[in-house]
Amino acid sequence: MKSKEKLTTAQLKSMHDHISGIAFKDNNPKKDLKLFYNLLTPNKVYVRYMSYGLEPDNSISSKITFNCINPDGSVKDCEKQFDNIKQRMEFESQCYEIDLDANANIVFL
Repeated sequence: MKSKEKLTTAQLKSMHDHISGIAFKDNNPKKDLKLFYNLLTPNKVYVRYMSYGLEPDNSISSKITFNCINPDGSVKDCEKQFDNIKQRMEFESQCYEIDLDANANIVFL
Protein backbone atom coordinates (compact mmCIF):
# COMPACT_ATOMS: atom_id res chain seq x y z
CA MET A 1 0.00 0.00 0.00
CA LYS A 2 1.38 3.41 -0.93
CA SER A 3 0.71 6.55 1.03
CA LYS A 4 -0.60 9.53 -0.93
CA GLU A 5 0.98 11.89 1.57
CA LYS A 6 4.41 13.33 0.83
CA LEU A 7 6.73 15.14 3.18
CA THR A 8 7.19 18.77 2.28
CA THR A 9 10.48 20.57 1.75
CA ALA A 10 9.80 22.58 4.92
CA GLN A 11 9.36 19.35 6.92
CA LEU A 12 12.58 17.92 5.51
CA LYS A 13 14.45 21.13 6.40
CA SER A 14 13.08 21.05 9.95
CA MET A 15 14.06 17.38 10.28
CA HIS A 16 17.58 18.24 9.09
CA ASP A 17 17.75 21.14 11.55
CA HIS A 18 16.89 18.77 14.40
CA ILE A 19 19.42 16.15 13.35
CA SER A 20 22.20 18.72 12.99
CA GLY A 21 21.26 20.57 16.19
CA ILE A 22 20.36 23.86 14.47
CA ALA A 23 16.77 23.67 15.78
CA PHE A 24 17.78 24.00 19.42
CA LYS A 25 18.19 27.46 20.92
CA ASP A 26 19.70 26.24 24.19
CA ASN A 27 23.06 24.60 24.69
CA ASN A 28 21.73 21.71 26.77
CA PRO A 29 22.87 18.35 25.44
CA LYS A 30 20.27 16.22 23.64
CA LYS A 31 20.44 12.46 23.79
CA ASP A 32 18.71 9.71 21.81
CA LEU A 33 17.24 12.06 19.21
CA LYS A 34 15.07 10.02 16.86
CA LEU A 35 12.65 10.82 14.05
CA PHE A 36 9.39 8.92 13.67
CA TYR A 37 6.57 8.53 11.18
CA ASN A 38 3.08 7.23 11.99
CA LEU A 39 0.60 5.93 9.42
CA LEU A 40 -2.29 7.35 11.47
CA THR A 41 -0.99 10.89 10.90
CA PRO A 42 0.70 10.69 7.49
CA ASN A 43 1.28 14.43 7.10
CA LYS A 44 3.39 14.77 10.27
CA VAL A 45 6.83 13.69 11.37
CA TYR A 46 7.71 13.27 15.04
CA VAL A 47 10.89 14.06 16.94
CA ARG A 48 11.71 12.50 20.31
CA TYR A 49 14.77 13.28 22.39
CA MET A 50 15.96 13.50 25.96
CA SER A 51 17.40 16.72 27.30
CA TYR A 52 19.17 17.45 30.54
CA GLY A 53 19.15 20.51 32.72
CA LEU A 54 20.45 21.80 36.00
CA GLU A 55 17.97 22.28 38.84
CA PRO A 56 18.25 25.09 41.43
CA ASP A 57 19.62 22.59 43.98
CA ASN A 58 22.40 21.64 41.48
CA SER A 59 20.84 18.28 40.70
CA ILE A 60 20.50 17.14 37.09
CA SER A 61 17.03 16.73 35.61
CA SER A 62 16.07 14.88 32.45
CA LYS A 63 13.05 15.36 30.24
CA ILE A 64 11.78 13.41 27.25
CA THR A 65 10.36 15.75 24.61
CA PHE A 66 7.97 14.56 21.90
CA ASN A 67 7.38 17.16 19.17
CA CYS A 68 5.65 17.00 15.80
CA ILE A 69 6.76 18.66 12.59
CA ASN A 70 3.82 19.94 10.55
CA PRO A 71 3.75 20.18 6.73
CA ASP A 72 4.67 23.88 6.92
CA GLY A 73 7.84 22.98 8.88
CA SER A 74 6.58 24.37 12.17
CA VAL A 75 7.34 22.36 15.29
CA LYS A 76 4.93 22.04 18.18
CA ASP A 77 4.73 20.09 21.40
CA CYS A 78 2.63 16.99 20.78
CA GLU A 79 2.30 16.03 24.44
CA LYS A 80 -1.03 17.85 24.56
CA GLN A 81 -2.65 15.45 22.10
CA PHE A 82 -2.46 12.65 24.69
CA ASP A 83 -4.67 12.46 27.77
CA ASN A 84 -2.28 10.18 29.64
CA ILE A 85 1.00 8.31 29.37
CA LYS A 86 -0.78 5.14 28.22
CA GLN A 87 -2.11 6.88 25.10
CA ARG A 88 1.31 8.30 24.35
CA MET A 89 3.03 4.93 24.72
CA GLU A 90 0.41 3.28 22.50
CA PHE A 91 0.87 5.96 19.83
CA GLU A 92 4.66 5.72 19.98
CA SER A 93 4.50 1.93 19.64
CA GLN A 94 2.79 2.43 16.25
CA CYS A 95 5.52 4.77 14.98
CA TYR A 96 8.26 3.80 12.57
CA GLU A 97 11.74 5.18 13.15
CA ILE A 98 13.05 7.08 10.16
CA ASP A 99 16.23 8.87 9.16
CA LEU A 100 17.38 11.04 6.28
CA ASP A 101 20.08 10.02 3.83
CA ALA A 102 22.57 12.42 2.24
CA ASN A 103 20.00 13.44 -0.41
CA ALA A 104 17.23 14.15 2.15
CA ASN A 105 15.39 10.96 1.27
CA ILE A 106 13.60 9.15 4.07
CA VAL A 107 15.09 5.87 5.18
CA PHE A 108 12.99 3.57 7.37
CA LEU A 109 15.09 1.92 10.08
